[in-house]
Amino acid sequence: MNTDAIASSAAGGFTRAVCIAVVFTLFTAIAFGFGIYLFALIMPAMRPSIGFANAAIGMASAGAQIAYLAAALVCPMLTRRFGAGQVTVCAVAVGSLLLLAFAGIQGAWQAGVVLAGLGAMAALMIVPTVGAISKAVPFAYRSAVNGLVSSGTAYGQLANGLLVPWLLPGGQWRSIWLVTGTGSLAITLIGFVILRIIAPDVFVRETVRKRDEASGSIVTTRNFTVWILLALSGMTCGPWQNYLSSYLTEEGRLSLATVGQLWSIIGGVGLFSGLIAGMLADRIGVRVVLVASYIALACSALLIALHTQIWQLRIAAACFGLSFYAIYGMIPAYISKTVDAHAAAKIFAIANVFLGLGTALGNIMAGRVPGSLQWVFISASAIAFISMAITLTLQDERTLRHRPDR
Repeated sequence: MNTDAIASSAAGGFTRAVCIAVVFTLFTAIAFGFGIYLFALIMPAMRPSIGFANAAIGMASAGAQIAYLAAALVCPMLTRRFGAGQVTVCAVAVGSLLLLAFAGIQGAWQAGVVLAGLGAMAALMIVPTVGAISKAVPFAYRSAVNGLVSSGTAYGQLANGLLVPWLLPGGQWRSIWLVTGTGSLAITLIGFVILRIIAPDVFVRETVRKRDEASGSIVTTRNFTVWILLALSGMTCGPWQNYLSSYLTEEGRLSLATVGQLWSIIGGVGLFSGLIAGMLADRIGVRVVLVASYIALACSALLIALHTQIWQLRIAAACFGLSFYAIYGMIPAYISKTVDAHAAAKIFAIANVFLGLGTALGNIMAGRVPGSLQWVFISASAIAFISMAITLTLQDERTLRHRPDR
């Protein structure tokens, strides 16, 4: 192959990677930014119309989490049967229709059913992306693509913050669901067309031969280590997010406006942290970036626990924004770089179950911590340091390239 052909191939691979990254990032913004977080944002405005009690909200949220875990387990089977592209696009399309359905709900039980459906669609959207990226994106760009996709939630939350003040005059919350649902359907259609043109292979179903090749055991030392890392990440990040406001307002005597500024810092940093982490990982290795991310996460929790000044909290928020999206982008990136595309969906599905269980366990344990909530953040820092140490045991993905685990 001559120099011009090599350059053309590299340019084509980069263009393909960018298109796939943009489409999957928008899909993540829909599935998670709109599908998971928009309800929590506008629920106070919905409560008078549909009679949402606190117990009903808790049941609906739990139902969405259960639906997410169940869908994650079923997803590999669907992906093998229909193909990663079909499952991802259909999940986003159904999720968009469910957003529209939210505009017509009349009672709490209807909202719970729709929210559970959105939780399931989020899992069916995100799980196949790892295999699709492994199949369609060149090795040199996979970390950057996974990193940007992980930041899709931040872009969705940013859109929520812009739409809600504009579309919620006088409590007209139904218009928000109509706009987000319609816009999501349009994005889904455009994304489907782009993927069909740029990456048609993500829609190809597995052949019998490929299934046989991928039928070996996925419970390997390397994969189990990745699953444990995601469980520990959930145990760290879940309580960090859930108890931040309570700790700072009740024990730190800070205003909600100040806490809101910290969340704004997290969101602002999150818009770029996943992509930056991915670009670095493609150059210096996923393991190195993960180690740095866990150190930043540990420092953020420690700064929250031991802060004496506001500037320390701001640094903690920035560190969390840097680490949170990086971790949830780099672990899928590691999977996509160390296993073949046909095993990636199954491995990532199990990883999502570990993440859900770890998050639930972390929140339960944090809720039972006696005394000050300060210990929640001290514990989170310790777990993050443990995660960093475990990350050091991972093999460098650049030396593996789908070799069998040892």
